[in-house]
Amino acid sequence: MMMKTLAAGFLAMAMGTVAIFAVATPRSALACPRLEDPKYVGSKSCQKCHFKEYASWQKTKMAQAFLSLKPNQALEGRKKANLDPAKDYTKEAACIGCHVTGYGKPGGYPEVGKDWSDEEKVRAPLLEGVGCESCHGPGEKTSAYKKDNKEYKWAELVKLGAISADDKNCALCHNDKSPTFVAFNFAEKIGKDTHEVQKLKFNHDCDHPHGGK
Repeated sequence: MMMKTLAAGFLAMAMGTVAIFAVATPRSALACPRLEDPKYVGSKSCQKCHFKEYASWQKTKMAQAFLSLKPNQALEGRKKANLDPAKDYTKEAACIGCHVTGYGKPGGYPEVGKDWSDEEKVRAPLLEGVGCESCHGPGEKTSAYKKDNKEYKWAELVKLGAISADDKNCALCHNDKSPTFVAFNFAEKIGKDTHEVQKLKFNHDCDHPHGGK
């Protein structure tokens, strides 16, 4: 069976669409990572300061994206896409990148198809699912900076690895080459099928809205 190479990862799943296949060369860097590249640290590290966002994210299909790749999961989506319902897709390089966080990147989910070190075996479960850093960038440097600089500006975080949670970022996985892709309105999904968007205490000159509650 021919596998399509690109797959949906998070917002389409929140619409009730189950994503199965991921990008053949997903978000992992094609070049060797530099020593100064920020590392992925996992969504649990975000919970300490963003507990409301974290709690609401846990209820989304993004958080459960990895599970849809396991055998006998996401059966309706697999049937529509003519995919094997009993197959374990968690070891498929063409699928996994859009169902985990930081695939193949420093500190991110380890690449499949190779032997994992003991550290990678411990790390992998912490990065299952489409986590905070999938949309906002690796948190190693930004988390530490925000802790020490409460009134930080968004432009400062970008220099430390932060990325915008926008439709272009979504399209890395959500596109018409996915076997389960369904078009969606990005603006309608923010704060509804992702995580709650809280009002910020300070003005950080963000390039994205934080209306919040």
